Amino acid sequence: MAPLLPSRAEFCSLVLRSFAKISFLILLTLNFCSTAAGQERPSEKTPKAAESPASASQSQANTSASSSIRISWVGDIVMEVPWREQMVPPKALFDGVRGRLKSVDLAIANLETPLTDWAEQTPYKDKAAIDTGKDVILRVSSPEAAQALAEGGIKVVGLANNHTMDFTEHGLLETLDRLRKAGVLFAGAGENLAAAEDALIVEIKGKRIGILSFSDVVPRYSWAEESHPGIATGKEADRVLNAIRRARPKVDILILLLHWGTQFVQEPIPRQLFLAQEAQRAGVDLVLGAHPHVLQGVGCFGRVPVVYSAGNFVFPTMSLPTRRTAIFEFEFSLGGPPSLHLVPVMIDEKGAPQLVEGDLRADILLEMSKLSQPLGLQFNGDSGSCTELSTPATPPAVTPPPGNRNPLSR
Repeated sequence: MAPLLPSRAEFCSLVLRSFAKISFLILLTLNFCSTAAGQERPSEKTPKAAESPASASQSQANTSASSSIRISWVGDIVMEVPWREQMVPPKALFDGVRGRLKSVDLAIANLETPLTDWAEQTPYKDKAAIDTGKDVILRVSSPEAAQALAEGGIKVVGLANNHTMDFTEHGLLETLDRLRKAGVLFAGAGENLAAAEDALIVEIKGKRIGILSFSDVVPRYSWAEESHPGIATGKEADRVLNAIRRARPKVDILILLLHWGTQFVQEPIPRQLFLAQEAQRAGVDLVLGAHPHVLQGVGCFGRVPVVYSAGNFVFPTMSLPTRRTAIFEFEFSLGGPPSLHLVPVMIDEKGAPQLVEGDLRADILLEMSKLSQPLGLQFNGDSGSCTELSTPATPPAVTPPPGNRNPLSR
């Protein structure tokens, strides 16, 4: 008897039922595998164990230390003077402080002389004042001078002062060339007015640091013009304030170098107080001064510290008050006001700065504490900082006083 065969309809129905079962098994298998894979992913992202309070505190401290920015300011650098025949090699002048200057992120100085062997002196300084020793013509002719700055730890120099143009614009341009070749940055002078007044901007640890340099002591025809080399003059306060306002949006920290005050006087004059307060109002974070050749105190306008004079730093001088100086180390961290650490220094008989200890160190710290107290900054040993409420004991004049103008100044 022949086997019975299913009809076409029955056959198709059987195949479809079998296919449905197989499809179901395939989908079930895929779903199972997908779910299993999904359960394994979180193990790849297992969170780390929570830090203990002590380890968290240490981690924050390490982050703070690594992100803080340390900036040093030192006073006048003069590596050669006409009244000494035999000079110390420029590089040797930094032997006593090189390590300290290189330990910070940025060391800034006032370069008080052109670096040039150009022989023509400026004709615009008072010859009688020079002959009587009330003024001098300065230059450093050694071809090693710019490299000595770089190897000594100085990364930026301010050029807005009353000696940069002592050997005319030719001497200035040669100075700029030598500094560039040595890798030393500069502010406060340039090939034209815009270059002289523009902020130097450097980046450190992801932060943009702006540096402006202006001089309130300006010999005749030494100022930069639209198409003429020279220095940035601070005689018109608006020029300083406008430069601050232009630079402020471009940087995280803004520093103003000012060449100002009266030589050999340890108290700032009203003109200095006026410019410092106006600079603070315009938006600077730190004001660093030079020119008096002696130490003046550190003051505060709100949270902005003002070093009114750092004195000399590398300078062949025999007068004891002009040999007492310091390295002013500022630390910026966590968005607060910068803290100041003072490192006392004595310039030796060769003109080279040397770190000091013992009684001499304590004496310089005491001197700076006394000079600074009426200006708004209280030292605690070798350290201090400003607060939002910090102000000088004697407020500055509300209108600009005449300052230290003389018949030869613009």
